[in-house]
Amino acid sequence: MRSLLCALALVLSAWPAGHAAQPAPSAVSAWVAVPAAGATTASAYVEVSNPTMYEIYITGATADVAPKVELRAAATGGAEPAVIAEFPVPAYGGTAAAASAPHLRLVGLTRPLAAGDTVQLTLTTDGGATLKVTAPVRQP
Repeated sequence: MRSLLCALALVLSAWPAGHAAQPAPSAVSAWVAVPAAGATTASAYVEVSNPTMYEIYITGATADVAPKVELRAAATGGAEPAVIAEFPVPAYGGTAAAASAPHLRLVGLTRPLAAGDTVQLTLTTDGGATLKVTAPVRQP
C-alpha cells in the first residue's frame, strides 16, 4: 500500500504546475431582434463557444420575458425556420449569433420589448450545463 501511495505522489508531483481544468462551453454573445409592435414572439440569437474536445448540443432554453422558448433551425430561403429538439455546437468551435444559424424563438412575451432593453437567456446542454447570457434588444 505504501508503494502505491508513493507512486501516486510521484505522478501528482509531475503534473504540470498551474494545470487548470479544460475550459467550459459558454454563451459569449447574444441579442434579441426588436419585435413588431404588439408581437408576442421575438427571435434571439446566441453565439455559443465550445472550447472542449467534444461536440455538445443545446437542448433547451429559458428567457425572463417569455414562458416558452423554442429552438429553431437556421433560416433558409425566406421560409419559417423549423422547430428543432437540439442543435450541435462543434468541438473547438461555436455557433454564430445570426439568423443564418440555429437560434431561439421567445414565445408569449410577457412585456413589450424595445431597443435598449435586455433579456436574460439561459441555455441548457445535453450534459445538463447551463449557459447564461444577457441579450440586448436591438434592430437586426
